[in-house]
Amino acid sequence: MPVASNPRSALLLGLDVGSTVVKAVLFDLRGRVIAAAEATVPVDRPYPGWVERDADATWHAAVAVIRRTVRGQAARIAAVGVTGCGNGAVLLDRRGRPLRAGILSSDTRATDFLQPFDGRRDQQAYAGQLPVLLAWVRAREPAVARRLAYAVFWKDFIRVRLTGVVASDFTDAGAAGLLDFPSQRMRRGDPAFPPLQASLATAGEITCPAAELTGLVAGTPVFTGCIDCEAAAIGSGVHAVGHVSIVAGTWSINQTYVDHPPRRGRHFLVNPSVEPGRWLVVEGSPNSAANFEWVLSLFGSDATTASRAASRRPATDLLFIPHVPAGRGAFVGLRPEHGSADLFRAVMEGVVFAHRDHVAKLATSMGKVRRVTLCGGAARSPFWCQLFADGLGCPVDVPRGEQLGAWGAALCAGVGLGRWTSVVSAQRAMVPRLRTYSPDSHVRAVLDRAYKRYGCSLDLLLA
Repeated sequence: MPVASNPRSALLLGLDVGSTVVKAVLFDLRGRVIAAAEATVPVDRPYPGWVERDADATWHAAVAVIRRTVRGQAARIAAVGVTGCGNGAVLLDRRGRPLRAGILSSDTRATDFLQPFDGRRDQQAYAGQLPVLLAWVRAREPAVARRLAYAVFWKDFIRVRLTGVVASDFTDAGAAGLLDFPSQRMRRGDPAFPPLQASLATAGEITCPAAELTGLVAGTPVFTGCIDCEAAAIGSGVHAVGHVSIVAGTWSINQTYVDHPPRRGRHFLVNPSVEPGRWLVVEGSPNSAANFEWVLSLFGSDATTASRAASRRPATDLLFIPHVPAGRGAFVGLRPEHGSADLFRAVMEGVVFAHRDHVAKLATSMGKVRRVTLCGGAARSPFWCQLFADGLGCPVDVPRGEQLGAWGAALCAGVGLGRWTSVVSAQRAMVPRLRTYSPDSHVRAVLDRAYKRYGCSLDLLLA
């Protein structure tokens, strides 16, 4: 057995296959980080709208971070949990080898193929979803399509390499629009879609070749896992109705759990949760902290310096519409006297406003927002965290630690092992330490007025 004979000494390995960074984090059963490593995988944009990365390079990055993390601890690892960025597509032949560069969810090449997939009343379709991309591949790359055996998500590709088993889970399938609503039956039949397993089920075991590469022990169980947005919610302790999880990173992810499928309107995602009987409702867009990274690159600044400079500037009438990834971002009210600090602050406020739009739409299905938990790149800036509290008008909790997606994946593996009876019981037993930011009534009033101007400017920009 690869699991340590003393369960108290066992460790859980969480893998987080993000859209730019691959992380491996080793936790003990108290939630403490024993070791961690990460590696950035270059993203390619060979044509307008295309967003790709090399799948083999992503696997090599995963191997490297696992080796660095598990060194000397492999025999103590009880299980491996995996999460990763949703949608996009990794296209494999029958031997599990990539047929072309993998595609990320922010890719828009398949926009012309979207219409047949946009008929659901509960959930929006978009060009970066796996079935839409698969339609594009079959129409535009027939040589790839002829050799195609499996179209998988990014976490599933890494798990295939670890275990040799091709599978996915219901959370990723739901995010891709593959499931009938509100059932968990496959909505669209396609021989390239992998079989689905429960997120808390064992998907396979570490193979001998994978063990040799990674340093893990052959036979260690690997659990199916879930999409990264839910892993972040799990890892940050969010589970109650009325509690919103915000991930302010490359994407703007705003999500909450509900006990019944939403009955009104369409959301960005409506997903079955990792535990049956609950639903994760998500509003999202690429209009988050990536905009801050963009403005930092313009001025050659780093995030800490820029955040400090922004915090020293009073609120002005300068607005930023954070649609840069979509090619429609804008500064509104920009004047010659505005300096870099003003632009930094405007971008940070604009990102808060974009998240506020999403949270308002979530409220149509969840009711009153009682609390927010914030993670992602924005959560590293105390000033930005306070802006979120002021801009949203409610307390914002920030978990200590930055490995929440990997921790969510590890918690799922621990539940699958039987260490905890449910994900919620695991969250309650392993409540993360929090920093809490309370809204300032004066700043909130100023930002409320700015938010109204933001809404009018956004309407004009997108008209």
